Amino acid sequence: MILPTIMLLPTALLSPPKFLWTNTTLYSLLIAALSLQWLIPTYYPYKFLSNWTGIDQISSPLLVLSCWLLPLMIMASQNHLQQEPLQRKRIFISTLVAVQPFILLAFSTTELALFYISFEATLIPTLILITRWGNQPERLSAGIYLLFYTLVSSLPLLITIMHLYVKIGTLHLPTLQLTHPTLSTSWTGMLSGLALLMAFMVKAPLY
Repeated sequence: MILPTIMLLPTALLSPPKFLWTNTTLYSLLIAALSLQWLIPTYYPYKFLSNWTGIDQISSPLLVLSCWLLPLMIMASQNHLQQEPLQRKRIFISTLVAVQPFILLAFSTTELALFYISFEATLIPTLILITRWGNQPERLSAGIYLLFYTLVSSLPLLITIMHLYVKIGTLHLPTLQLTHPTLSTSWTGMLSGLALLMAFMVKAPLY
């Protein structure tokens, strides 16, 4: 699904102006419809898509929801961008498309280091969307706050992942599930949990 989503970029950049919204909407709806196959129950609790990606019963609904968000966002933005020049429409759709592969990779990766990279890579397109096409006049300050909070919270998350690698020796999630690490009540365990909580709270509208 990541490769077909990336192929939406040339569709958005090269489609004729008359069929720009039609082509991108239909193509993204096709990808969203194909993603429904991930909801089919299987006998295996964990289904590997490749050496570094896989889905389970928790990640599959999140992946399907992420695929369906793109066509919905494209359809909802058509009226808002009616008066915008063609070039800005193409850039907007391309920015929306650029977010989705990183989200799909973050939800399906089986490696914590790859999860960290894809999780934080969503910041750049999101920041562009907020600062350029935000609805409120304070969109520039909102983008600065998002950038600052993300940078502050991403460093503890990176330190936690590195600490986990030093302690256990791997960042592969199925292997980590087999190690059965004991629950740590020390200050390192508490700080690691706090770092994980901070990283996810920044990306959610909780503050």
